Amino acid sequence: MKKMLKSSVAAAVALVGFASVAAPAFATTTTKVSCYPLYPTGKIKAAKLTACSVTASTTGSALTDSAATFGVNLGQNSSLDSDLSIPSGVSLNAEGSSFIQPLVMALQSGSGSSYWNPSNAVSWSTYAGSGSGTGRTNVTNGTSVIGFSDQPMTTYNNAGTVPTGITTSDYAQIPAAFGGAVVGYDLGSGLNNLKLSASIIADIYNGVITSWANISIVNLNGGSTSKIGKKLLALPSGVKTIKVLERNASSGTTFAFVDYLNTANSGLPTGVTGPSGSVMGTKGWGASFTGEANNGAMANALTTTPGAIGYVEYSYLLIPGNSAIDTAQLQDAAGAYVKPSIKTIQAAATAAGTNITPDNFSAVYLPGAGVWPFATFSWAIIKKDQSGQAAKGEAAVKFLDWMVHYGQTQAAGQGFIALPNAIKNYDRKQLMAVVNGSQHLLLLAN
Repeated sequence: MKKMLKSSVAAAVALVGFASVAAPAFATTTTKVSCYPLYPTGKIKAAKLTACSVTASTTGSALTDSAATFGVNLGQNSSLDSDLSIPSGVSLNAEGSSFIQPLVMALQSGSGSSYWNPSNAVSWSTYAGSGSGTGRTNVTNGTSVIGFSDQPMTTYNNAGTVPTGITTSDYAQIPAAFGGAVVGYDLGSGLNNLKLSASIIADIYNGVITSWANISIVNLNGGSTSKIGKKLLALPSGVKTIKVLERNASSGTTFAFVDYLNTANSGLPTGVTGPSGSVMGTKGWGASFTGEANNGAMANALTTTPGAIGYVEYSYLLIPGNSAIDTAQLQDAAGAYVKPSIKTIQAAATAAGTNITPDNFSAVYLPGAGVWPFATFSWAIIKKDQSGQAAKGEAAVKFLDWMVHYGQTQAAGQGFIALPNAIKNYDRKQLMAVVNGSQHLLLLAN
Protein backbone atom coordinates (compact mmCIF):
# COMPACT_ATOMS: atom_id res chain seq x y z
CA MET A 1 0.00 0.00 0.00
CA LYS A 2 2.44 2.63 -1.23
CA LYS A 3 0.07 5.43 -2.11
CA MET A 4 -1.94 6.15 1.01
CA LEU A 5 -4.18 8.99 2.03
CA LYS A 6 -3.03 10.55 5.26
CA SER A 7 -6.09 11.19 7.41
CA SER A 8 -5.78 13.30 10.53
CA VAL A 9 -8.96 11.74 11.89
CA ALA A 10 -7.60 8.29 11.22
CA ALA A 11 -4.53 9.26 13.17
CA ALA A 12 -6.81 10.17 16.07
CA VAL A 13 -8.28 6.69 15.82
CA ALA A 14 -4.80 5.29 16.17
CA LEU A 15 -4.34 7.20 19.41
CA VAL A 16 -7.75 6.39 20.87
CA GLY A 17 -8.62 3.06 19.30
CA PHE A 18 -5.44 1.09 19.72
CA ALA A 19 -5.63 0.53 23.04
CA SER A 20 -41.54 -7.91 15.81
CA VAL A 21 -45.11 -6.79 16.33
CA ALA A 22 -46.78 -5.72 13.12
CA ALA A 23 -48.12 -2.16 13.11
CA PRO A 24 -51.94 -2.08 12.83
CA ALA A 25 -53.63 -0.50 9.86
CA PHE A 26 -54.56 3.10 10.57
CA ALA A 27 -56.01 6.18 8.97
CA THR A 28 -53.66 9.03 8.11
CA THR A 29 -53.84 12.79 8.05
CA THR A 30 -51.71 15.23 6.09
CA THR A 31 -50.37 18.46 7.52
CA LYS A 32 -48.26 21.28 6.15
CA VAL A 33 -45.38 22.44 8.34
CA SER A 34 -42.53 24.85 7.77
CA CYS A 35 -38.84 24.00 7.56
CA TYR A 36 -37.43 26.92 9.51
CA PRO A 37 -33.86 28.17 9.23
CA LEU A 38 -31.91 26.83 12.18
CA TYR A 39 -28.69 28.75 12.47
CA PRO A 40 -28.70 31.11 9.48
CA THR A 41 -25.48 32.95 8.81
CA GLY A 42 -27.40 35.84 7.31
CA LYS A 43 -30.95 37.08 6.90
CA ILE A 44 -33.33 34.65 5.22
CA LYS A 45 -36.65 35.98 4.01
CA ALA A 46 -39.80 34.10 4.96
CA ALA A 47 -40.61 33.64 1.30
CA LYS A 48 -37.49 31.54 0.96
CA LEU A 49 -38.58 28.96 3.52
CA THR A 50 -39.23 25.44 2.27
CA ALA A 51 -42.59 23.76 2.90
CA CYS A 52 -42.71 20.13 3.97
CA SER A 53 -45.71 17.84 3.56
CA VAL A 54 -45.97 15.34 6.39
CA THR A 55 -48.39 12.42 6.53
CA ALA A 56 -48.43 10.98 10.04
CA SER A 57 -50.44 8.12 11.49
CA THR A 58 -53.24 9.09 13.83
CA THR A 59 -52.06 6.44 16.28
CA GLY A 60 -48.50 7.76 16.31
CA SER A 61 -47.16 4.20 16.38
CA ALA A 62 -45.31 4.39 13.09
CA LEU A 63 -45.16 6.28 9.84
CA THR A 64 -46.04 4.60 6.59
CA ASP A 65 -43.36 3.99 3.98
CA SER A 66 -44.54 7.00 1.97
CA ALA A 67 -45.15 9.05 5.09
CA ALA A 68 -43.26 12.22 4.29
CA THR A 69 -42.05 14.31 1.43
CA PHE A 70 -39.21 16.29 2.94
CA GLY A 71 -37.71 19.48 1.65
CA VAL A 72 -34.39 19.16 -0.11
CA ASN A 73 -32.54 20.52 2.93
CA LEU A 74 -33.05 17.62 5.35
CA GLY A 75 -29.77 15.89 6.02
CA GLN A 76 -27.80 18.24 3.75
CA ASN A 77 -25.97 20.30 6.40
CA SER A 78 -27.40 23.63 5.29
CA SER A 79 -28.90 26.31 7.53
CA LEU A 80 -32.32 24.90 6.62
CA ASP A 81 -31.45 21.35 7.61
CA SER A 82 -33.78 20.36 10.46
CA ASP A 83 -31.44 17.49 11.37
CA LEU A 84 -29.31 20.23 12.90
CA SER A 85 -31.98 21.54 15.27
CA ILE A 86 -31.65 19.81 18.62
CA PRO A 87 -32.21 20.63 22.30
CA SER A 88 -29.33 22.33 24.09
CA GLY A 89 -26.97 20.59 26.46
CA VAL A 90 -27.26 17.10 25.01
CA SER A 91 -24.55 14.54 25.68
CA LEU A 92 -24.53 11.41 23.53
CA ASN A 93 -22.72 8.14 23.91
CA ALA A 94 -22.28 5.80 20.97
CA GLU A 95 -20.15 2.66 21.04
CA GLY A 96 -19.42 -0.51 19.12
CA SER A 97 -17.80 -1.44 15.84
CA SER A 98 -14.13 -0.51 15.39
CA PHE A 99 -14.69 -1.09 11.64
CA ILE A 100 -16.76 2.10 11.38
CA GLN A 101 -14.78 3.99 14.04
CA PRO A 102 -12.75 6.20 11.64
CA LEU A 103 -15.93 7.49 9.98
CA VAL A 104 -17.83 7.94 13.26
CA MET A 105 -14.99 9.94 14.76
CA ALA A 106 -14.67 12.07 11.64
CA LEU A 107 -18.37 12.93 11.80
CA GLN A 108 -18.29 13.65 15.53
CA SER A 109 -15.30 15.95 14.98
CA GLY A 110 -13.70 14.24 17.95
CA SER A 111 -14.65 13.66 21.56
CA GLY A 112 -16.55 16.48 23.24
CA SER A 113 -17.39 18.44 20.11
CA SER A 114 -20.41 18.67 17.87
CA TYR A 115 -21.11 16.98 14.56
CA TRP A 116 -22.21 20.21 12.94
CA ASN A 117 -21.12 22.96 15.35
CA PRO A 118 -24.29 25.04 15.70
CA SER A 119 -25.03 26.88 18.95
CA ASN A 120 -26.63 23.78 20.50
CA ALA A 121 -23.70 21.44 20.18
CA VAL A 122 -23.77 17.76 21.04
CA SER A 123 -21.13 16.63 23.49
CA TRP A 124 -19.87 13.15 22.63
CA SER A 125 -18.37 10.55 24.90
CA THR A 126 -15.15 9.00 23.61
CA TYR A 127 -15.81 6.33 20.99
CA ALA A 128 -13.50 3.48 21.99
CA GLY A 129 -14.31 1.06 19.16
CA SER A 130 -14.84 -1.84 21.55
CA GLY A 131 -16.40 -4.08 18.90
CA SER A 132 -19.74 -4.92 17.34
CA GLY A 133 -20.81 -7.15 20.21
CA THR A 134 -20.36 -4.25 22.62
CA GLY A 135 -22.35 -2.00 20.29
CA ARG A 136 -25.31 -4.37 20.32
CA THR A 137 -25.10 -5.01 24.05
CA ASN A 138 -24.74 -1.36 25.01
CA VAL A 139 -27.70 -0.14 22.97
CA THR A 140 -29.99 -2.90 24.25
CA ASN A 141 -29.03 -2.49 27.91
CA GLY A 142 -29.30 1.30 27.73
CA THR A 143 -25.62 2.13 28.22
CA SER A 144 -25.42 3.76 24.77
CA VAL A 145 -28.10 5.64 22.83
CA ILE A 146 -26.57 4.43 19.54
CA GLY A 147 -24.89 1.10 18.96
CA PHE A 148 -22.73 0.43 15.91
CA SER A 149 -22.35 -3.14 14.67
CA ASP A 150 -21.18 -4.72 11.45
CA GLN A 151 -24.11 -7.07 11.69
CA PRO A 152 -27.62 -6.06 12.66
CA MET A 153 -29.36 -7.99 15.39
CA THR A 154 -30.59 -11.06 13.52
CA THR A 155 -30.57 -14.84 13.39
CA TYR A 156 -29.72 -14.73 9.67
CA ASN A 157 -26.88 -16.94 8.45
CA ASN A 158 -26.10 -18.16 11.97
CA ALA A 159 -25.14 -14.62 12.93
CA GLY A 160 -26.39 -15.16 16.49
CA THR A 161 -26.50 -11.43 17.14
CA VAL A 162 -29.81 -11.06 19.02
CA PRO A 163 -29.09 -10.47 22.72
CA THR A 164 -31.10 -12.61 25.13
CA GLY A 165 -34.59 -11.24 25.76
CA ILE A 166 -34.46 -8.68 22.93
CA THR A 167 -37.21 -8.22 20.33
CA THR A 168 -35.57 -6.85 17.21
CA SER A 169 -38.71 -5.01 16.07
CA ASP A 170 -38.21 -2.67 19.04
CA TYR A 171 -35.12 -1.25 17.31
CA ALA A 172 -34.39 0.72 14.15
CA GLN A 173 -31.41 -0.85 12.40
CA ILE A 174 -29.86 0.99 9.47
CA PRO A 175 -26.83 0.47 7.18
CA ALA A 176 -24.61 3.42 8.08
CA ALA A 177 -21.44 2.70 6.10
CA PHE A 178 -19.94 0.35 3.54
CA GLY A 179 -16.31 -0.69 3.54
CA GLY A 180 -13.83 -3.41 2.77
CA ALA A 181 -11.45 -5.39 4.94
CA VAL A 182 -8.16 -6.99 4.06
CA VAL A 183 -6.09 -10.01 4.96
CA GLY A 184 -2.89 -8.45 6.27
CA TYR A 185 0.47 -9.90 7.23
CA ASP A 186 3.97 -8.88 8.24
CA LEU A 187 6.78 -10.38 6.14
CA GLY A 188 8.97 -7.35 5.61
CA SER A 189 10.19 -5.81 2.38
CA GLY A 190 9.42 -7.32 -1.02
CA LEU A 191 6.55 -9.65 -0.13
CA ASN A 192 3.57 -7.32 -0.32
CA ASN A 193 0.56 -8.44 -2.39
CA LEU A 194 1.03 -12.19 -2.02
CA LYS A 195 -1.76 -14.23 -3.56
CA LEU A 196 -3.67 -16.12 -0.86
CA SER A 197 -6.64 -18.28 -1.78
CA ALA A 198 -9.62 -18.65 0.53
CA SER A 199 -8.73 -22.32 1.00
CA ILE A 200 -5.15 -21.48 2.04
CA ILE A 201 -6.38 -18.82 4.47
CA ALA A 202 -8.86 -21.29 5.97
CA ASP A 203 -6.07 -23.86 6.37
CA ILE A 204 -3.90 -21.27 8.13
CA TYR A 205 -6.69 -20.41 10.54
CA ASN A 206 -7.45 -24.08 11.08
CA GLY A 207 -3.84 -24.87 11.97
CA VAL A 208 -3.18 -27.00 8.85
CA ILE A 209 -0.70 -24.55 7.28
CA THR A 210 1.79 -23.17 9.81
CA SER A 211 4.66 -21.86 7.64
CA TRP A 212 4.92 -19.11 5.05
CA ALA A 213 7.17 -21.52 3.12
CA ASN A 214 4.34 -24.04 2.77
CA ILE A 215 4.34 -25.47 -0.75
CA SER A 216 0.73 -24.33 -1.38
CA ILE A 217 1.66 -20.69 -0.71
CA VAL A 218 4.92 -20.93 -2.66
CA ASN A 219 3.32 -22.57 -5.71
CA LEU A 220 0.45 -20.06 -5.80
CA ASN A 221 3.03 -17.28 -5.95
CA GLY A 222 5.20 -18.57 -8.80
CA GLY A 223 6.86 -21.66 -7.38
CA SER A 224 10.14 -22.31 -5.60
CA THR A 225 12.29 -20.94 -8.43
CA SER A 226 10.40 -17.65 -8.71
CA LYS A 227 11.61 -14.46 -7.04
CA ILE A 228 8.76 -14.52 -4.52
CA GLY A 229 9.06 -18.25 -3.94
CA LYS A 230 12.76 -17.93 -3.15
CA LYS A 231 12.04 -15.10 -0.69
CA LEU A 232 9.39 -17.16 1.10
CA LEU A 233 11.71 -20.15 1.39
CA ALA A 234 14.56 -17.94 2.65
CA LEU A 235 12.59 -16.24 5.44
CA PRO A 236 14.26 -16.51 8.87
CA SER A 237 12.68 -19.23 11.00
CA GLY A 238 11.21 -16.67 13.43
CA VAL A 239 9.39 -14.99 10.55
CA LYS A 240 8.62 -18.12 8.53
CA THR A 241 6.41 -19.52 11.31
CA ILE A 242 2.91 -18.05 10.91
CA LYS A 243 1.53 -16.19 13.94
CA VAL A 244 -2.25 -16.26 13.61
CA LEU A 245 -4.17 -13.24 14.91
CA GLU A 246 -7.87 -13.12 15.75
CA ARG A 247 -10.19 -10.71 17.53
CA ASN A 248 -10.56 -11.55 21.20
CA ALA A 249 -14.21 -10.54 21.55
CA SER A 250 -17.38 -10.50 19.46
CA SER A 251 -16.42 -8.73 16.23
CA GLY A 252 -18.15 -7.69 13.04
CA THR A 253 -14.91 -7.89 11.11
CA THR A 254 -14.57 -11.49 12.32
CA PHE A 255 -18.08 -12.22 11.07
CA ALA A 256 -17.30 -10.79 7.61
CA PHE A 257 -14.00 -12.69 7.53
CA VAL A 258 -15.59 -16.04 8.38
CA ASP A 259 -18.54 -15.29 6.09
CA TYR A 260 -16.03 -14.72 3.28
CA LEU A 261 -14.19 -17.99 3.98
CA ASN A 262 -17.48 -19.88 4.23
CA THR A 263 -18.87 -18.48 0.97
CA ALA A 264 -15.66 -18.67 -1.09
CA ASN A 265 -14.91 -22.22 0.08
CA SER A 266 -18.54 -23.44 -0.10
CA GLY A 267 -18.40 -24.28 3.57
CA LEU A 268 -16.19 -24.18 6.65
CA PRO A 269 -13.68 -26.81 7.79
CA THR A 270 -15.08 -29.87 9.54
CA GLY A 271 -15.80 -29.10 13.17
CA VAL A 272 -15.92 -25.33 12.73
CA THR A 273 -19.20 -23.58 13.53
CA GLY A 274 -20.36 -20.31 12.00
CA PRO A 275 -20.35 -17.93 10.31
CA SER A 276 -20.11 -16.12 13.59
CA GLY A 277 -18.56 -12.95 14.92
CA SER A 278 -17.51 -14.79 18.06
CA VAL A 279 -13.89 -15.49 18.97
CA MET A 280 -12.64 -17.94 16.33
CA GLY A 281 -10.76 -20.04 18.86
CA THR A 282 -14.09 -20.89 20.53
CA LYS A 283 -15.71 -22.00 17.27
CA GLY A 284 -13.54 -24.98 16.39
CA TRP A 285 -10.77 -23.30 14.40
CA GLY A 286 -7.55 -25.22 15.04
CA ALA A 287 -4.77 -22.64 14.92
CA SER A 288 -2.97 -21.29 17.96
CA PHE A 289 -4.29 -17.73 18.18
CA THR A 290 -3.23 -14.39 19.59
CA GLY A 291 -6.23 -12.17 20.32
CA GLU A 292 -6.47 -8.47 19.49
CA ALA A 293 -9.03 -6.11 21.00
CA ASN A 294 -10.17 -4.18 17.91
CA ASN A 295 -9.18 -3.14 14.39
CA GLY A 296 -6.70 -0.64 15.78
CA ALA A 297 -4.96 -3.26 17.87
CA MET A 298 -4.98 -5.70 14.95
CA ALA A 299 -3.35 -3.11 12.68
CA ASN A 300 -0.73 -2.42 15.31
CA ALA A 301 0.06 -6.14 15.66
CA LEU A 302 0.41 -6.45 11.88
CA THR A 303 3.19 -3.86 11.93
CA THR A 304 5.04 -5.25 14.96
CA THR A 305 4.76 -9.07 14.75
CA PRO A 306 7.01 -10.59 12.06
CA GLY A 307 5.28 -13.57 10.49
CA ALA A 308 1.81 -12.54 11.64
CA ILE A 309 -1.42 -12.83 9.64
CA GLY A 310 -4.70 -11.14 10.51
CA TYR A 311 -7.71 -9.29 9.13
CA VAL A 312 -8.34 -5.57 9.42
CA GLU A 313 -10.64 -2.90 8.03
CA TYR A 314 -9.27 -1.13 4.94
CA SER A 315 -9.48 2.39 6.40
CA TYR A 316 -6.89 1.46 9.05
CA LEU A 317 -4.33 1.16 6.27
CA LEU A 318 -4.69 4.91 5.79
CA ILE A 319 -3.42 5.67 9.29
CA PRO A 320 0.14 7.02 9.21
CA GLY A 321 2.47 4.15 9.98
CA ASN A 322 0.09 1.41 8.92
CA SER A 323 1.12 1.57 5.26
CA ALA A 324 3.79 -0.95 6.27
CA ILE A 325 1.10 -3.63 6.55
CA ASP A 326 1.39 -6.17 3.73
CA THR A 327 -1.96 -6.99 2.13
CA ALA A 328 -2.92 -10.14 0.28
CA GLN A 329 -4.46 -10.35 -3.14
CA LEU A 330 -7.72 -12.28 -2.84
CA GLN A 331 -9.60 -14.17 -5.53
CA ASP A 332 -12.83 -12.64 -6.77
CA ALA A 333 -15.84 -14.74 -7.72
CA ALA A 334 -14.75 -14.63 -11.38
CA GLY A 335 -11.50 -16.38 -10.45
CA ALA A 336 -9.04 -13.48 -10.76
CA TYR A 337 -6.78 -12.24 -7.99
CA VAL A 338 -7.46 -8.60 -7.08
CA LYS A 339 -5.87 -6.06 -4.77
CA PRO A 340 -7.79 -4.11 -2.15
CA SER A 341 -8.52 -0.55 -3.27
CA ILE A 342 -11.32 1.98 -3.23
CA LYS A 343 -12.05 0.89 -6.82
CA THR A 344 -12.48 -2.81 -6.01
CA ILE A 345 -14.40 -2.05 -2.79
CA GLN A 346 -16.67 0.28 -4.80
CA ALA A 347 -17.28 -2.64 -7.17
CA ALA A 348 -18.34 -4.71 -4.15
CA ALA A 349 -20.73 -1.96 -3.04
CA THR A 350 -22.27 -1.91 -6.54
CA ALA A 351 -22.57 -5.70 -6.56
CA ALA A 352 -24.24 -5.66 -3.13
CA GLY A 353 -27.11 -3.63 -4.53
CA THR A 354 -29.73 -1.86 -2.46
CA ASN A 355 -32.02 -4.66 -1.29
CA ILE A 356 -30.32 -4.67 2.11
CA THR A 357 -32.23 -5.58 5.27
CA PRO A 358 -31.28 -6.98 8.69
CA ASP A 359 -31.95 -10.45 7.26
CA ASN A 360 -30.12 -9.89 3.96
CA PHE A 361 -26.84 -8.08 4.50
CA SER A 362 -23.87 -10.20 3.42
CA ALA A 363 -21.48 -8.43 1.03
CA VAL A 364 -18.76 -11.05 0.61
CA TYR A 365 -17.63 -12.92 -2.50
CA LEU A 366 -20.24 -11.29 -4.72
CA PRO A 367 -20.48 -12.04 -8.47
CA GLY A 368 -18.48 -10.01 -10.96
CA ALA A 369 -14.94 -9.33 -12.08
CA GLY A 370 -12.79 -6.99 -10.01
CA VAL A 371 -15.19 -7.18 -7.05
CA TRP A 372 -13.38 -7.15 -3.71
CA PRO A 373 -14.59 -10.33 -1.96
CA PHE A 374 -14.17 -9.22 1.67
CA ALA A 375 -16.57 -6.31 2.30
CA THR A 376 -19.33 -5.45 4.71
CA PHE A 377 -21.95 -2.91 5.70
CA SER A 378 -21.76 -1.42 9.17
CA TRP A 379 -25.04 -0.78 10.97
CA ALA A 380 -26.35 1.78 13.44
CA ILE A 381 -28.91 0.56 15.98
CA ILE A 382 -31.22 2.75 18.07
CA LYS A 383 -34.20 1.89 20.24
CA LYS A 384 -37.47 3.01 18.67
CA ASP A 385 -39.03 4.15 21.97
CA GLN A 386 -36.99 7.01 23.39
CA SER A 387 -39.48 7.86 26.14
CA GLY A 388 -37.67 9.16 29.20
CA GLN A 389 -34.77 10.57 27.21
CA ALA A 390 -36.48 12.51 24.46
CA ALA A 391 -33.70 15.10 24.10
CA LYS A 392 -31.02 12.45 23.68
CA GLY A 393 -33.27 10.43 21.38
CA GLU A 394 -34.00 13.44 19.19
CA ALA A 395 -30.33 14.36 18.87
CA ALA A 396 -29.35 10.74 18.19
CA VAL A 397 -31.92 10.09 15.47
CA LYS A 398 -31.16 13.39 13.77
CA PHE A 399 -27.45 12.68 13.90
CA LEU A 400 -28.02 9.31 12.25
CA ASP A 401 -30.17 10.84 9.51
CA TRP A 402 -27.46 13.46 8.92
CA MET A 403 -24.77 10.75 8.99
CA VAL A 404 -26.34 8.66 6.24
CA HIS A 405 -26.95 11.73 4.08
CA TYR A 406 -24.41 14.56 4.34
CA GLY A 407 -22.06 12.36 6.34
CA GLN A 408 -21.52 10.13 3.32
CA THR A 409 -19.65 12.97 1.62
CA GLN A 410 -16.91 12.27 4.16
CA ALA A 411 -16.84 8.51 3.53
CA ALA A 412 -14.18 8.32 0.81
CA GLY A 413 -11.67 10.32 2.83
CA GLN A 414 -11.91 7.68 5.55
CA GLY A 415 -11.64 4.68 3.23
CA PHE A 416 -15.37 3.95 2.90
CA ILE A 417 -17.86 3.93 0.02
CA ALA A 418 -20.76 6.39 0.08
CA LEU A 419 -24.17 4.79 0.48
CA PRO A 420 -26.45 4.89 -2.58
CA ASN A 421 -29.65 6.94 -2.46
CA ALA A 422 -31.90 3.89 -2.19
CA ILE A 423 -30.21 2.85 1.06
CA LYS A 424 -30.32 6.42 2.37
CA ASN A 425 -34.08 6.40 1.74
CA TYR A 426 -34.41 3.01 3.46
CA ASP A 427 -32.50 4.37 6.45
CA ARG A 428 -34.71 7.44 6.75
CA LYS A 429 -37.87 5.31 6.74
CA GLN A 430 -36.49 3.24 9.61
CA LEU A 431 -35.50 6.32 11.59
CA MET A 432 -38.96 7.83 11.13
CA ALA A 433 -40.23 5.12 13.48
CA VAL A 434 -38.18 6.40 16.43
CA VAL A 435 -40.56 8.13 18.84
CA ASN A 436 -41.03 9.75 22.21
CA GLY A 437 -44.50 8.43 22.99
CA SER A 438 -46.50 9.44 19.93
CA GLN A 439 -44.05 12.13 18.78
CA HIS A 440 -41.79 11.22 15.86
CA LEU A 441 -38.38 12.55 16.81
CA LEU A 442 -37.10 13.08 13.28
CA LEU A 443 -40.02 15.44 12.65
CA LEU A 444 -40.03 17.52 15.86
CA ALA A 445 -40.89 21.20 15.37
CA ASN A 446 -37.91 23.50 15.51
